[in-house]
Amino acid sequence: MKKVYSGIIYDVVPKVDGIIFFCRESEDDVVNVKMLSTSDGRMIDADLYAYVGCKLGTGANRVVKYCNNYVLDHVISLANGETFICKQDGEAYLLDVEGIAYWSGEIKYRGAPPSSVAFYKNSIWASFCDSNVLIRFNLATMRTELRIGGGKTSPFDCPKNIFVDGEWAYISNSGSKKLIKVNLDDYTVEDYYGFEESIHAYVKVGRYEFVVLDSGLYVI
Repeated sequence: MKKVYSGIIYDVVPKVDGIIFFCRESEDDVVNVKMLSTSDGRMIDADLYAYVGCKLGTGANRVVKYCNNYVLDHVISLANGETFICKQDGEAYLLDVEGIAYWSGEIKYRGAPPSSVAFYKNSIWASFCDSNVLIRFNLATMRTELRIGGGKTSPFDCPKNIFVDGEWAYISNSGSKKLIKVNLDDYTVEDYYGFEESIHAYVKVGRYEFVVLDSGLYVI
């Protein structure tokens, strides 16, 4: 495992040829945008427009109107060109291809908003840190369809982030300092990686895997 950035990471967004992330070196520094290429390993400063365009998509100027904080709010580009937004307080929207909201509501569990959301096979998956649970919501009705975990034997311990690659969801458990794999087709759960620090996020780009730990950004 190799450290590629020391500092505070607020958000990491995968690109075709690398990652772009919103960060700052310490609490006293200004925020910055960095871009890391997986083709040559170069890291460069990037502008805010590149980050926003990568995270919010081609209709970023319309999508951003529904966000309170586009860095920390959850934004997913859906397979049909539509967009799902979930704010930090759980207020959520579905936007059509023109960027117009045709549904609004809340995504919550036991009164708490999700720590992360992801999309798979016409469903929204959400993790909830306080309840140690992963929940599947039907995209057509936004009703709960399935819960994984949540009890005393839950495989999750403060699940902060979900990253979906194929049929696998990678859950960053900041409490247990483990990255866990969940198969979203048969719901099997496997330990994937363990760390000495809390893990806050995981992103995969091709054969490269990145994790955000307390001390910074690493490539595994």
